Amino acid sequence: MEATCSHCGHPFQVEEEIFGKQERVEIACPACKRETIVVNPKLTTFVLDPTRKKVPRVVSQVSPEGHLLIIPANIEMSLKVIEGEEKGTVFPVSKPRFLIGRTNGDVNLNDDRISRVHCAMESSADGVLLRDLESTNGTFVDDKRIESVPLQDGSVFKVGNHVLQLVVVKREE
Repeated sequence: MEATCSHCGHPFQVEEEIFGKQERVEIACPACKRETIVVNPKLTTFVLDPTRKKVPRVVSQVSPEGHLLIIPANIEMSLKVIEGEEKGTVFPVSKPRFLIGRTNGDVNLNDDRISRVHCAMESSADGVLLRDLESTNGTFVDDKRIESVPLQDGSVFKVGNHVLQLVVVKREE
């Protein structure tokens, strides 16, 4: 694979075997001889800035209990990662039932302590509900494992090693 020195910009070849099971290694650049970090593309989660994309909104769904789920037209919601490997990433909430997981969610976080489908945020006329989906390691609010709990703007919850914050913005109509 090809790597690029973070100091001088020189491209050079790296054998993938040097990684072993490591996500990143430090290698001396053949041109400037300074240490540069090379990332293993097979193990690393690349964080894209999803805030640049306009995601189509799904305006209504139904909860497991049969309640109408909806994101009001004057509300925009997002999830901000405030702790964990993906810290600083902001995910726009584009559906009234928004799944968080390791592989099968609307938001997928690279974290061994998160189940494939870990929890869901459900938006209705009554507000936002966070629901644990029988995850192995649980969903926590205020250090308490929850089954379901209402959320509001600024609410913080923990899944695996990640802490997420709900951000709700009301738009003027």
